[in-house]
Amino acid sequence: MCASLALLLGACAKDDASQPSTQTAPAVAMGNGKANTWVNLDGQGNPTAMGFTLSKGALDQLPATVPATEYMLALPDAATQKTPFQHVMIDWNPLGHEPAGIYDVPHFDFHFYMMPMAEVMQIPPYAVNPAGFDKVPAAAYLPTGYVKNPGGVPAMGAHWTDVSSPELHGQPFTETFVFGTYNGHVTFWEPMVALSYLRTNPTLEQDIKQPAQYETPGYYPTHFSILAKPDGSYEVSLSNFVKR
Repeated sequence: MCASLALLLGACAKDDASQPSTQTAPAVAMGNGKANTWVNLDGQGNPTAMGFTLSKGALDQLPATVPATEYMLALPDAATQKTPFQHVMIDWNPLGHEPAGIYDVPHFDFHFYMMPMAEVMQIPPYAVNPAGFDKVPAAAYLPTGYVKNPGGVPAMGAHWTDVSSPELHGQPFTETFVFGTYNGHVTFWEPMVALSYLRTNPTLEQDIKQPAQYETPGYYPTHFSILAKPDGSYEVSLSNFVKR
């Protein structure tokens, strides 16, 4: 009987271990709310979705100062172990940024970084190391249809824009997906979202344009979403991960 009980308990433990789960990281204060990251895992511990939640009030009473206010978010261990992403940096731009007439509206840059935070913060202004910003990865590591913007941003890198984005063709800016590079490497994937668009309480689902090759092995997302939830929070996520 004891042996049977042990086998039963062992089976239960195995079943529990194979269940989908969620890991979360500590929250960071933002506006009148908070932001925290999370990762959803399948029964084998592989990522199915990851992102962050902005609680009710997180979009209220944000700083009006420039330059941008940065909110640094750690990722759960499973996210950093299974995907190339190391942390998230939310940049709040109350006056937007260049180019004028396109992105000069209040918006967020949601950076999913592929390099440690300490290394990100060491990226200097463009004038200090233009070679680092201008050294681009092999074309296969970036999706077709993206072009590098001039110059670069300290503690970020060079930004690459999708030339088919509607805001580049006379439409108001709502959201877009940007890639970043520095010193010959892809360093971040970045949804960029206007505050006015978030205020419409959107349900956005879209595929992420993919490169032909991936520099670092791991699970990469193929889908991006924004979900305004009934409790007043917003969920920003990368999902449909594929092992590369």
